[in-house]
Amino acid sequence: MSLHLTKIEIDYETAHKAGLRDAYAWHQWAWQAFPERPEADRDFLTRLDDTGDGFRFLIQSATAPQRPGTCPEDALETREISAKFFQHGSYRFSLLVNPTKKLAAPRDAHGKRRNAKRIPISTRENLLEWIARKGTQHGFLTDPATLQTIPRPRQVFVKKSTADSQRHAGLHSATEFVGILKVTDPAAFLAAGHSGIGSAKAFGFGMLCLSPISNLIP
Repeated sequence: MSLHLTKIEIDYETAHKAGLRDAYAWHQWAWQAFPERPEADRDFLTRLDDTGDGFRFLIQSATAPQRPGTCPEDALETREISAKFFQHGSYRFSLLVNPTKKLAAPRDAHGKRRNAKRIPISTRENLLEWIARKGTQHGFLTDPATLQTIPRPRQVFVKKSTADSQRHAGLHSATEFVGILKVTDPAAFLAAGHSGIGSAKAFGFGMLCLSPISNLIP
């Protein structure tokens, strides 16, 4: 299955006029690119970066997106990603994620465990354990000599609940991993390239940004 990578670059004033003030607003804006599609059928990933002059918003999707209504006509560029792109042995990569760990939930009066709480991971040691675990799961190894863990500002957002029509505040921690990875399981790596890694994918996390540095796998 082919993929489409769309880049949208807009300045701060345009983003402000469009109401793009937090992660949830960008999440809703991305959905404008896929009209009349139920959220259950979400098949795209996004990533937002502050470039210093404005914002770069990436959308990786199975189908080419439409231009959101408030997006300037010359701000959007889409290109198709060949299936061969994921057949290299090594890549330079950047991965923006919301790394968390699950705390053991206490038991209630009946001895059953309640929903476990997730907390952000922030120490480099724990972040390295997190990316190593995800690499094993998704078919790659990171090169320790090149691997960087770059803290990003926490993302605070406000979401309106459909259940009670109230506005609820949310918070995501953010870390960017940058370095070189080696593919160990091509099938698992391809799946990760399409579906993303980690949690909070609807809010701009999990997209593998890759640049091949090796020949195609025979």
